[in-house]
Amino acid sequence: MDGPALTRTYYRAIDDGDYEALRAALAAEFVHRRPDMTIEGREEFVSFMRSDRPDTETEHALDSVYEAEDGARVAVEGRLLQADGNVWFRFVDMFEISERGIKAIRTYTDVHGD
Repeated sequence: MDGPALTRTYYRAIDDGDYEALRAALAAEFVHRRPDMTIEGREEFVSFMRSDRPDTETEHALDSVYEAEDGARVAVEGRLLQADGNVWFRFVDMFEISERGIKAIRTYTDVHGD
């Protein structure tokens, strides 16, 4: 599976509100670990993105994408932009990729945007 392409699909699906594409990009056993919570399971994550995230009018601006030689890990540096274009925060997402899709993401954030 092409990890960098899959991660771009992930961000595009979230930004576009395309929850079927998001579901298709994730493995059933998907886990997202972020500073404020852990979400376990593909359906739970898609439900959170659809109904419970604090702001749905955001866009992920990707600055750099790195892939491990084995293709099983991808790191993405980026910024989460608010609807007015201001940076809400910077992030690094560490993806684990499997044959079934994105298996896990660990998110690191810089809420100061420095």
